[in-house]
Amino acid sequence: MELLRVEQLTKRFGGLTAVDDVSFGVREGEIYTIIGPNGAGKTTIFNLVSLIYPASAGRIVWRGEDLTALAPDRVVSRGIGRTFQNIELFEHATVLQNLLIGCHAQAQSNFIAEMLFLPSVRRREVEHRRRVEKIIDFLDLQVHRDSRVAGLPYGVRKVVELARALCAQPRLLLLDEPSSGLNVEETDDMAYWIQDIRDLLGITVLMVEHDMSLVSRVSDRVLAVNYGKVLAEGSPSEVQSHPDVIAAYLGD
Repeated sequence: MELLRVEQLTKRFGGLTAVDDVSFGVREGEIYTIIGPNGAGKTTIFNLVSLIYPASAGRIVWRGEDLTALAPDRVVSRGIGRTFQNIELFEHATVLQNLLIGCHAQAQSNFIAEMLFLPSVRRREVEHRRRVEKIIDFLDLQVHRDSRVAGLPYGVRKVVELARALCAQPRLLLLDEPSSGLNVEETDDMAYWIQDIRDLLGITVLMVEHDMSLVSRVSDRVLAVNYGKVLAEGSPSEVQSHPDVIAAYLGD
């Protein structure tokens, strides 16, 4: 069953076509990765799927619903979470506080209930804290839970951003270059977590990644793009051996 279907997606910035007639589908329970050289349009595709950019043409269909005209702030409530290539955290808040913000992205708030801190609000806050503690344990963040983000190493911040996205309880998780800036050991840890997110938490993963060893290790299917166009789709080995993909990375 396909959770997400992208149909003839196109994005133009003035006279530049950054994404050109791209179509693909992400099946429930798989890890699907988009690869390509720098400037290929990978992150633009992500920004279109998460509705940060409006599409110039095409459709984004989520579980049968056309999301193309939806407001960007409604994406999380549909069950789509994401991380960013450039980490987007509240640096002067603690890890725990950042994760609780992820929980509140799904909350249905009522001003009067919040102001009076009614029992329903208290129950919700307790449930949010339980959810956060489970994610902290899952990603081995116990030692950092009360630390300010600004004082954490880059690799830990990447994990915190991943944790915050998981706290929103997504059915589809978009990971934008999760290994970017990580050392070999941290990349190995990230590979295990990506697989566990799918296998243990039951979350489908759509990923943009440049580290081909990580791509080969975790991906079920791969889409290669260049200059905004699809080059190939298939298993990691099939795509990496495709002549058009080799030419895009190495030149003709």
